[in-house]
Parts: sequence; structure tokens; C-alpha cells
Amino acid sequence: MRKAVHTAVTSVIVALVVSGCGDSDDGKKDSKPSGEATQAAQKSPSESPAAKRTIIERSAGSWKSIVAAKSDDALETLTIADGKVTAKGPKLDCTGTLKGGENKPSLTLSCKGGSDGGRGEGTVGMKGDDALAINWKGAEGGFGGPVDSFRRAG
Repeated sequence: MRKAVHTAVTSVIVALVVSGCGDSDDGKKDSKPSGEATQAAQKSPSESPAAKRTIIERSAGSWKSIVAAKSDDALETLTIADGKVTAKGPKLDCTGTLKGGENKPSLTLSCKGGSDGGRGEGTVGMKGDDALAINWKGAEGGFGGPVDSFRRAG
């Protein structure tokens, strides 16, 4: 009896090894999903091409403030191209540069007429590719400056 059980178990193991556990005898593997669909499903959102681009790269383009200008020193529009920035508001006409860190690049503005509405230098952050915010440092010794929030225009 013991020998019969041993022989049956051995036969099953031999059958599995010979069959290749899913490989056919002709050497071809069982078909499995492959290609771009599988690769895309395996990637996490942080591995997407957009996630690998820096804020400076993603911020390029035209932006419109999410709030209506309520004062003369508000910013209405922002345009970023190749690290160069132009910002305009009811009475503001500013130019500047965007440079620095991957996650929190700095933006420095200089406005015609000298008034920048408490801005000057700030840190740029983005949520996705269509929301941009600038947290301005404000006057030295103060509690910080304004925060400007934008949505991609057009």
C-alpha cells in the first residue's frame, strides 16, 4: 500500500515537471498579457512622465489668477517661458526669473514703478499641471507676503 501511494505521488510530480507547469511541450510559453497596457498598469502615478518633470518645466505657459483683482497691486496674469517670467495686474507690470530647486523653485520679480505689492521673492509650488501658487516672502521682519494662486490659461 505504501509503495502504491509513493508511486502515485512520484507519477504526479513527474507529470508536472514534464509538462513544465504551464509551458507547452513545444517550448512556447503560455500567453501572458504584455506590451504597453501591462507596463502602464504596473507604473505608479509617481512614475508618469509628468511627475518626473520639474516644477520649472511644468510651469511653462500662461496663467490666470483664480481670484478677481480687488486691488491695484494684485496680479491677474503670469507667463513663464524658459525661466523668464512676466506678471501683470491692474497697476503692476513685472518681470522676473524662475530658478532653483526641483520641488520649490524661487521666483524673483521686479516691477515697473518700484511697487511690487509686497512680493519681490517667492517660492513656487504646483498641484498637478494646472494649479500654481506663489508664496511670497514679503517684507523683511514681517510675517510673510501675499499668496498668489493661478490656473492654467487656455
